[in-house]
Amino acid sequence: MRMAARAESAAEKSVYLSIADGWRKLAAEVQRNEPREGDSPQEARSFKPLKEL
Repeated sequence: MRMAARAESAAEKSVYLSIADGWRKLAAEVQRNEPREGDSPQEARSFKPLKEL
């Protein structure tokens, strides 16, 4: 948003606003998918982790 505010052209501003919108959507998706305190624990995985090489 700050870069958009300092943009020298409308096209440049549009690009920065589009990028900012993408980051906002990504942040909202992360918040929706993060476990919240009090949620039930995740079920056990059906596979074993790979051993370190």
